[in-house]
Amino acid sequence: MVENDDLSRHSFKTYLSFGTYNLLWTIPSATMNLFMFFYYDIVIGVEPWEILVVTIINTLWAGLNDPFIGWLTDRNFKWTRKWGRRFPWILIGFFPLCLSLVMIFSSPTLDPANHVPVMLWLLLSLFIYDLSITLVDIHVAILRSDKFRTQAEREKYAGFWGFFDMLAQSLGMILPPLFLFFGKLAPLSYLVMALIMASIAMIFGIIFVIWGAREDKIIIDRYYSKDYEPLHVLKGVWMVLKQKSFLAIFIHYVLWLSATTMMTGMVVYLTTFVLQGSDMTILLALFLVGSLVSIPFWLRILKKMKNSKKTYIIGSLVLCILIIALSLFQTDIDFMILMFLMGFGNGCIWTIGMPVIYADAQDDFVVRTGKNQKGILVGTWAVIGLVTAFIDEALITLVFGLTGFNESIPNYWNNELAIRLLVGLVPALVILVGTIIFWRLYPLTQEKVQENKAKLIELGF
Repeated sequence: MVENDDLSRHSFKTYLSFGTYNLLWTIPSATMNLFMFFYYDIVIGVEPWEILVVTIINTLWAGLNDPFIGWLTDRNFKWTRKWGRRFPWILIGFFPLCLSLVMIFSSPTLDPANHVPVMLWLLLSLFIYDLSITLVDIHVAILRSDKFRTQAEREKYAGFWGFFDMLAQSLGMILPPLFLFFGKLAPLSYLVMALIMASIAMIFGIIFVIWGAREDKIIIDRYYSKDYEPLHVLKGVWMVLKQKSFLAIFIHYVLWLSATTMMTGMVVYLTTFVLQGSDMTILLALFLVGSLVSIPFWLRILKKMKNSKKTYIIGSLVLCILIIALSLFQTDIDFMILMFLMGFGNGCIWTIGMPVIYADAQDDFVVRTGKNQKGILVGTWAVIGLVTAFIDEALITLVFGLTGFNESIPNYWNNELAIRLLVGLVPALVILVGTIIFWRLYPLTQEKVQENKAKLIELGF
């Protein structure tokens, strides 16, 4: 028996309230992607390679820590029957998540003779940020696939996901520059900006926790459908890494996020060293508007093709072509046009990746293991942000080094060359590699997706 793919037991309010999570998750991450490297490199004075060292340490720690958190918390506790398996952890994690954004942008003053205290502060801040976002995002990701089980529900939620993610990206990218009240090079500007953005994230976090994060009786009953036999953590991680459907979307998402994070971080460099006088808020807004208006288009393509893998690959290739064109901009006007078009291509990945393809990979894991324990898979997925930060900052450091980037030399051609490469050619190649890997590796046909849904019902999950 297969669930009726045309029906949903969820109301419009459920889709709407669950979508608000994107605001809690994306506002801190978008703000960090936009300004963190610039803040520590140009404003505080830390060397790019030192930022990379901190990122490597944090990535290694999180690579061990995140899957373990997913494994440890994905089980029934004494409060599960009343409060659910996901809700308590989401409630615990969202406040320190917001607080960590303030910590990241409140660095102590740099001692030119000793950079270690600032590096340790950044490392501690990233530890808290990663622990908090892992605790929250693991359980939200699992809850998303548990709430929206049928393909119709996931495609419907994809529209809400896309809208709220665009809204969150808008708030996370467009608002921060407006709150740099004391200038782009003043440390106090970033502290004030972080306080305001953390407060906005906190408000939406409270809304999500109250109305969107609760599990109903149907979901909670599934947790007790079979006796709990926990996966061994190392065995579970190995099973995750062997699963082609997960590995394919994980690699593509890591490389896509690395590329888009790199480009986002370069916008502040672009408006400082190349398109001086251009408003970075307008550039980011055009990118986000392009993404937003593309949502109905990509959902229509998905519905017409009835093939999420093929739609995802087409969107990814379109995005690669448009990003390459960014390296060739001549004026701020054609750069604005290209930013809008790039946003349109980017909308496919935003709209389909997490709500549809990633959720299908989670179902595949449950069917393969016969256990409704996705925490270790989602915990492994949580490492994505750290791997993304490592690749992003490693490529920035590498390109800056090879081109001889030097912010102290005005109108230096090598500075412009580095920035052009990092907003165009380099991220396009990164996404292209991810697209080829996804095309070759992702095994789930639409028939296999429907077969997995039927097996979930047989298993009582």
